[in-house]
Amino acid sequence: MKKIELRNIFLIFILMIYLYLSLLMVKICLQYFPWQNDTNFLALKQDVIHTQPWRFAFQAHVIVSSLILIAGFTQFSSQIRQKLPKIHRYSGWLYITTVLAFALPSGFIMALSAAGGWQTQLCFILLSILWGMTSCIALYKIFQKQWKAHQNWMIRSFALGLSALSLRTWKIVLYQLQPYFDWLTPLHIYQLEAWLGWTINLLIAEIIIFRLNKNKSPKLS
Repeated sequence: MKKIELRNIFLIFILMIYLYLSLLMVKICLQYFPWQNDTNFLALKQDVIHTQPWRFAFQAHVIVSSLILIAGFTQFSSQIRQKLPKIHRYSGWLYITTVLAFALPSGFIMALSAAGGWQTQLCFILLSILWGMTSCIALYKIFQKQWKAHQNWMIRSFALGLSALSLRTWKIVLYQLQPYFDWLTPLHIYQLEAWLGWTINLLIAEIIIFRLNKNKSPKLS
């Protein structure tokens, strides 16, 4: 009984963190509207802000980011999946469509001119490719009615999509550590947060998938 209660407390804690970071993400996105060419992040991108397709890619990326967080989260609620299957299905299509049609191509375009040198550019290019691959495989598996495989690939896809939140979390952590490490310059912090933002997420996703498969696998007598 205690184990179940602790698990529920942990899940509520994770949900509260997710909601807080999601609201923070929405707040950040709203700062760019009405549009101004020197708002926050854009102040560092004056070399490309007036060029296309970068400007359109950034605007699309900002607009759809909140939709992805909301739609993706509903895919992992057993209550929604069992009691409200239509919402699960429609939000799943919203997530996949938004990722493949808007977030993925816009993210790839932005990655080509990412700050931090080729290390950061390579990081975001790989993120875009892997996000697209995992989302496409998840879609293929649902057409094949391979429910468990679909769930596994959706976990991987959403873990990569959450890089928008985890990247900013790592940024806070790294800046707190900066006074203790002389080599931790703003450039190094940006490079590190870019890589940590999705590689750690993917590692956690694999651990979750392993535990889910282990718990549901038949026990040998």
